[in-house]
Amino acid sequence: MIIDRHTFIDLATYLEGASDGVLDITRRCVALCEDAGEGAPEGPTWMGLVESLITVNAELTALEQTLRALLEANREEEEDVARRELKRARIVAA
Repeated sequence: MIIDRHTFIDLATYLEGASDGVLDITRRCVALCEDAGEGAPEGPTWMGLVESLITVNAELTALEQTLRALLEANREEEEDVARRELKRARIVAA
């Protein structure tokens, strides 16, 4: 086993929460711009916020890909164990 089910679910739950948080903040930023009309925030501070959100989103995407790889590695390992047990059972039965 590469990662146990409980730990995987905990990680996936935290990742989902973080992703939802980034999405919520992004929606709020868009709403601020829409409400402000021509007085929408500009400048380095606003661009820094947008760049930070993009960076966090990229990091969350990388974490999601890592979790998917862990899930696949667990599946492969479980299949290998099942094949070995089947092979062992055939040897014992023969």
